[in-house]
Amino acid sequence: MTEVLLSQLAHVEVFSPRPDDTVRWFTDTLGLEETTRDGRSVYLRGWGEWLHHSVQVTEGDQPGMGRAGWRTQGPDDVATIAERVESSGIRGEWFDDLAGQGRTFRFRAPGGHLQEVFWEAERYQAPPQLRTDMPDRPQKYRPRGAAVRYIDHVTIGTDGIDRDVEFYKSHLGHRHTARVVPELGSDMTVFSTLTTNHSGHDLGLVPDFSGVAGRINHVAFWVDQRCDVLRAADVFLGDDTLIEFGPGVHGIGEITYLYVREPGGLRIELNSGGYRNFLPDWEPATWTPDLGSVSFYRNLGMPESMMESFPPAAINIDELKRTNQFA
Repeated sequence: MTEVLLSQLAHVEVFSPRPDDTVRWFTDTLGLEETTRDGRSVYLRGWGEWLHHSVQVTEGDQPGMGRAGWRTQGPDDVATIAERVESSGIRGEWFDDLAGQGRTFRFRAPGGHLQEVFWEAERYQAPPQLRTDMPDRPQKYRPRGAAVRYIDHVTIGTDGIDRDVEFYKSHLGHRHTARVVPELGSDMTVFSTLTTNHSGHDLGLVPDFSGVAGRINHVAFWVDQRCDVLRAADVFLGDDTLIEFGPGVHGIGEITYLYVREPGGLRIELNSGGYRNFLPDWEPATWTPDLGSVSFYRNLGMPESMMESFPPAAINIDELKRTNQFA
């Protein structure tokens, strides 16, 4: 059984070449709320989130990922993870002055992605006019736009999926929930999911043959009901937001999905439904495209554009097709 060290994916920093348009889309169309600004960054949260922020939009030349932040299960787990990471030969840094969080350990994982872990976190406080006289209830902002409730997962590209799975399991305490292979009996993994809690996954890994380390494929947000995904599709169409894939249902995780592109170019997913996994000794399920890993109803293929990660780089479509990702 995996030792529990993390409690949740807390936030993801994304880069945008059009930060004003990206922030406007995140707030007006997706339904996030701005909590603060600092330098080139704007911090945002979903209407039902407890912490200071779940998204940090930072001005950049191209869409991409700055870092992903994970809150630990307890105050001592930050040092535990730092010791394990550095004992593997990876050198990290400590920070004490980050927005919305306390002492933080940051490091670059084997796939080239900046990850950080922390325990002390600032709780969200609603503006006075939105507060109630019931202190035991969460103080939330009203839903709007697509009304995403909270951040759900981040999916990143890597040239070593199985290597990264073992790293996140052994150093951060993730549980490996599922993998996709081109066909049963194959030892080639073309997608893997991991989780820190009872969700199907809060970290996804996709193949990246670009030679550029640290790329991101998408950030996903949760809406309350499956029908809210369909409602969001109408919101996006009304706002001239490109729908890239879906709505549909993934067999892996059993979630209803919808993928779009925000103005800066980054892929954003909305999802709902799926299972909650409380088994501490769960064995990862193995899927193939023919079993409906991507499209549970097996009536449509995934567009080639879905394998594009960020920042943009040349991708080897022939290699991706060889792994049968478009079945």
